[in-house]
Amino acid sequence: MQNYLTPEETAQHLKVELADIIALVEQGKLPAARIGTSIRIPEAELEKLAVTCAAVPIAVDVPASTAAPEPIADNSRWCETLMGKKFRVSGSVAGGAEIWPGQMRYPIKFPKPFFDALLAHFREREVAVGGSFDSPLRGSLGEFIQQKLKTKMNPAVYVRALLIDEGYAEATRRGYIRFHSKARRG
Repeated sequence: MQNYLTPEETAQHLKVELADIIALVEQGKLPAARIGTSIRIPEAELEKLAVTCAAVPIAVDVPASTAAPEPIADNSRWCETLMGKKFRVSGSVAGGAEIWPGQMRYPIKFPKPFFDALLAHFREREVAVGGSFDSPLRGSLGEFIQQKLKTKMNPAVYVRALLIDEGYAEATRRGYIRFHSKARRG
């Protein structure tokens, strides 16, 4: 029988921050089992991680204060969800982007073809954001993201914020956005 570790035990074993382990699990870079709200990491995966060196830290953390964040030297910028959570973005919807949700140290990559497919699929439609982690609503932005990127994460609220920030969509009623046929700045 295989041994499993908690994220805390894994972080201790690797001598890294707990947030780094959670980020790797959420990004699918460190396979783990979810049982209810608990996460368990197979010990064998730690050996694989040591061999592949899959973890690469970023240089900038999200500021802890709610004040306006300072500019970032690496050409990324700050964006804000509708609930006021700040997150880091590099790139754009038009060219592909990387998003660092919340306190994550590693970005989620959204290539240009992903955004092209997303905009074509939802053009001029109002859709549910579908921000539920485990089961986003059928036909929602969250479901689209999980299916197209083959991820178990659901960064829909961050993608929504980026789409709105760049004028590709607008917030409508609670939990929904309306996509435009092209970006509307203003």
